Parts: sequence; structure tokens; C-alpha cells
Amino acid sequence: MNWEETMAEMQKASLLNDCRDVVEVQNGSEFQIRKLMEEYPQYLWKYSEGSTIPGYMMKIAEQLEEEFYGTDKVPTDLYPSEYFRIMDHSIPTELAIQPKRFDKAQDQLNDKMQKFYKEKQESLQIPEDQLIPKVACAVCIQDKWYRGKLENVPNIGGWIYVYLVDVGMSRQVAKNDIRYLDSKFGHYPPMVVRARIRGALIQHMDYDKVDHFRDVIKDLNYLARCQITSSSEPFQINLFHPHYDLLNVCLFLLAPRRGQPSEAGVWPPKEIAVEFNRRNGIESDENDDSGADSDFIGDEEEEDNGWNFEDNSATYLRSFPPATKIERIENEWLIYLTNDSMRQKRQEAEEYLLAQVNSLSALPEVWLAFGTACAVSHEGTIKRAAICGIEEHSLNLLLIDYGVLIESSTTKVFSLANHESVNIEPQLTLISLACFNFIHCSRVEILQNFLPPGTPIHFERERRSKDIPTKGALSMFDGTPIEQLVNETISLHNLDLECLDVLPFSESSESANPLLTNRVNLAFMYKYGHSIIYKKSKLVTSKF
Repeated sequence: MNWEETMAEMQKASLLNDCRDVVEVQNGSEFQIRKLMEEYPQYLWKYSEGSTIPGYMMKIAEQLEEEFYGTDKVPTDLYPSEYFRIMDHSIPTELAIQPKRFDKAQDQLNDKMQKFYKEKQESLQIPEDQLIPKVACAVCIQDKWYRGKLENVPNIGGWIYVYLVDVGMSRQVAKNDIRYLDSKFGHYPPMVVRARIRGALIQHMDYDKVDHFRDVIKDLNYLARCQITSSSEPFQINLFHPHYDLLNVCLFLLAPRRGQPSEAGVWPPKEIAVEFNRRNGIESDENDDSGADSDFIGDEEEEDNGWNFEDNSATYLRSFPPATKIERIENEWLIYLTNDSMRQKRQEAEEYLLAQVNSLSALPEVWLAFGTACAVSHEGTIKRAAICGIEEHSLNLLLIDYGVLIESSTTKVFSLANHESVNIEPQLTLISLACFNFIHCSRVEILQNFLPPGTPIHFERERRSKDIPTKGALSMFDGTPIEQLVNETISLHNLDLECLDVLPFSESSESANPLLTNRVNLAFMYKYGHSIIYKKSKLVTSKF
């Protein structure tokens, strides 16, 4: 019996098998956490699944979503609103909010934790073999104790990423600052929930809008009236001024409204916002198409992220903020594009780093962690990079302006000084071809032949694309769609891309390896929330 007949017999046997027993898979973090819960019941290992969002708000959001067949068509005034504290406001699409009604509970929890861990912290040290992703813990940051949840746990090094469940932020801390979380601190679910401004798309934002948004939140003293408009986390919210009912303070973030003002819509039209301003004695800018209140937008201030560093300390970049010709094609869903401005900025950054090569300092060992921004000597120049893996004597790096993974010795990796030439977004745009619903190595090869690096192309974004990479269509400079050229080539060579024949797996398959590598790139740049490489820029002092 050959292998094809064997596979057919096994498939037939599986269909006739009546066994439906639930089998426990004895590996992975979930299994390890269950074992620890049985062995150490006096500690909390997993937070409760409850939410601090009032239940009636989520129930109304769910009912309206069903009634109007989607959240985009629900009129704003149908949602109830409550006061929420804005705990994290880095960008409008990633917020952390807490109901104001939990202020007293939050204060009581903080007081109890400080007293408890001040007396017993030495006896509650967690062994390194119990530091598992998703485990609940207590963490000390700047002499204050917080409830946390472990995120990224590197095998090498003394640092770890922790998500502060009552603050809504991720922080990199030393492993010896982690303690068991006593079970009496687990009565409350995480105080904050993740949210995003309803209708705000990252594709429509620039630095001015994000800075404006942060200034608005500061001027509101981090307190606003919120409407919950979706029933699952991250919740979509409308953010209103705490003193003026239905005055949406984030209208300037939204895409231009389409349709007649009389049509039922998500946001109050400009005339309504102007009337609210007039009644409340607020001066409106007639040239402002957003309809938002601008009276409470204060002067430009330095970003307050809750971490006080000395003003005279030298600073270094900790991570990069977010991002036409073909730069590189890895597959149908991961294509790198650049334009003249991006290539110019990339060249200027590398020239600046090359001129400073003699003054670059080695990357401190305590900064060797996933997502750390750095500079690396590669191919005769100095390029910007970020750490995406740590080996015993080398580092796996992502060249942030090229989208290329490399391995480099730690001696060739340097700290990245905070200078305007290098404190810029990655000089790449990532796109995905919406016309292809699966990846195929033959089609990738055809695309690479048609579009070698440097080929001028035109990209048209799909209207409703909210994904990263951005979905859309590519065409040659003469207007010929890439989809048409690829499909013609496939037909010419009689390629069957939907062949479902079962083939033996080969781990050393040369055609499969590049596709697997692409997944690593994509996951690193966008799917790990704590890496924040394309989302915001942070500074760290040289106190280490």
C-alpha cells in the first residue's frame, strides 16, 4: 500500500470514529497555569473574566447593533453615556479607559497593595520557571506596586514585559521586581478596558492630529463622557466633553462625512456642533470642518506619559513611531513600497549615523529586549533596526527601513541617540493585494518577475480597508492592473493554483521558507502590542 492509499484509509477511519472524549493537551501556557492554580491556590494566577464597563451600556450597544445591522448606522443620541477616566491615550485607536465610579475601589486596592507588599515582598519572589505568559502578578515600578499580567517572557536576560491591568500600559521591568499576586487582590477584574475612537482610522491620521488628540485629553483633565458603541473589546467609543452634552471632542479625527446632513448618521453635523458652541459661549472656527470644540485646546506641552525623568539626562530612542516604488515583494499579502521622500529620509538617517559612528555607544545589556530600537553596522553603513530575537552571542534584528531580518553580533549594535534625523517613522509602506485570497509560491514568483525592486507603480487603497498591511490594488504606470498581468501569465503556463493534492511535507523546501519568514516579519511589526514599533516613540534616559 503506497502513502496515498494509507492517507485515504486514515481519513476514512477518522470519519467513522465515534469518539468525542475531551482530551487535555498537556503543554502550553494555559496548561501550566492550571497546574500552578492547583499547586498554589493561595495566589491568583488568572484574572476573572468580568468587565468594569456597566452591563447596561454593553447590552444597549448589542441591541442597537442588531437592530441597525451594524454599528456604523446607529444614531449617536441612542447610546447612554457615563464618565470615564482616560488612563492611556497614546493614539486614538489604542486607548485605556476606566469608569469614574471605580475611583474609590481603585484607591482602596492601591492602598492595600502598598501595605501588603511593603511587609511581605521578600517572601513572594516568583521563581523564573513560573514566569509564564498571561500569568497574573504584582510588579514594582518606581517604588509603587501594581497588578500586572506577564506578556513577553524572554529566555535570556533579566527583563520582562508586563501589562499593568489597572493602568492600561505595558512596561519592561526587571524579573526580580515581579512577585506572586495574593488571591485577595483578585476580587476585582482589571479596572481598565481597551477602547478606540469610533470612526477614527489610522490611515487618516498624521502627527498633527495625534498631537491635537493628546492635547484635548490633557485639557479635559483625562476625564470625559463616553458612549460604548460596541459589545466586545476593544470597545468603540464616542468621546464627549464632560460639561457639554453631545459635544464630540474627536470629530477632527473622523473621515469626511458622506451624504446629506439630513440623513441619519453616526456623528452630529457641523451645524449642530456650532450651535452647541454658540449656546455655551464658545467661539467656533468657521474654517474648521471638524465641528469640534477648540476652546479647550491648550498650548503645546511636553507629552505627559506618567514617567518623570530628569530634564538634564541624555536620552535615547526606545522604540520607533508608526508608517511609490516597489522596495520588495515577499508574498501577495506583504509588499513593501517606498517613495522618493522615504528613500531620501532613509539616506539622510544613514548618513547621519555614519558620520557619528565614532561616538555611538554600545547597547547596554539591560536594553537587550524585544522591540528595542538600535543602530547596526550592516553592509558598510549604519542602519536603524529593532531587536526581534536574542541569541546567546548574537541578536536577530529587523532593519526598520527595509523590512529585512538579519542576524548580527552584539558588538555591531549601538544605542540610537534621540536626534531628529533618526527619530522618524520607518520609511516603508506595507500593502496587501486584495484580489488574491491566498498565498501561492508560483504567484509570488510571477509578481517578483513583473515587479523587481525600483519598479514605478500605482497603488489604490481599498475603500473600507482597515487592516495592516493596507489592502488595495496595484497597477503599472501605464494603468495595466497587476492582477490582469498575473492571471494572464498563470493561464499561459497552465498553472493550477488551487490544486488540493496532498504532498509529503518537506521541512527544507526552499519555496516555503521565504513565506514562513514573512509571517515572522508581519507578526513582529504589527501583532505584538508591547513592541509598539510602528505605533509610538518613547525615550529612555541613560540612567542605566
